[in-house]
Amino acid sequence: MSAPPRRRIGRRPADPEGVPTQDAILAVAEEVFAEHGYVAASLREIAERADVTQALIIYYFGSKQGLFETLFKRRGLEVSRERQALLDALLARPEPPDARELITAYLTPQFALRERGAQAMAFVRMQARLHHEPDELSLRLRREVYDASTRNYIAALQRAVPGLDAADAHWRMIFAVGTYLYMLSGFDRLAEVSEGRYTTEDIGEVVRRLTDFLVGGITAPSGR
Repeated sequence: MSAPPRRRIGRRPADPEGVPTQDAILAVAEEVFAEHGYVAASLREIAERADVTQALIIYYFGSKQGLFETLFKRRGLEVSRERQALLDALLARPEPPDARELITAYLTPQFALRERGAQAMAFVRMQARLHHEPDELSLRLRREVYDASTRNYIAALQRAVPGLDAADAHWRMIFAVGTYLYMLSGFDRLAEVSEGRYTTEDIGEVVRRLTDFLVGGITAPSGR
């Protein structure tokens, strides 16, 4: 006789017998959103893979959107806090930071995610897909999570680069964001184009070479 199917857990978190924690659900959801994106992901799949009921997910997070936002803010705000801490440390020194130091500080927290295991990499993939998600969700999350620290770096770059006006500073930072997001996406076109001679496996080399490229663009004379 086959064993009866295992019931998925749907108790409320106050139940003394215990239930899967919110973190366990978040870990599964992070993988599902990374694989499918927000629109295509379903609470049904998340519930099945986490071995809980959809009702428990709704109890904790309210909706699929609430679950996605919780995930994105959890890691995204950590990146922003690390960025701001690095910037604060640079600005607290007697000598002002130069463009290379600022760009390195801006990039480092994002690329550090690649060395923090599979769950952090799932967030990296979620983030790379964000521009494919509905505008009302993706634009708001970017504003709430990243705008404050990014504006602070733009202001610092204007002080660090002689002649860099506000327009160029904003344009060039957005180009920098687009470039580093592509390099984080995991598509190693470098290995393909170079026929395997070069790869993006060494995170330190990626950050160093990307910084070289971005500093050159950010500090270049205006073409206007």
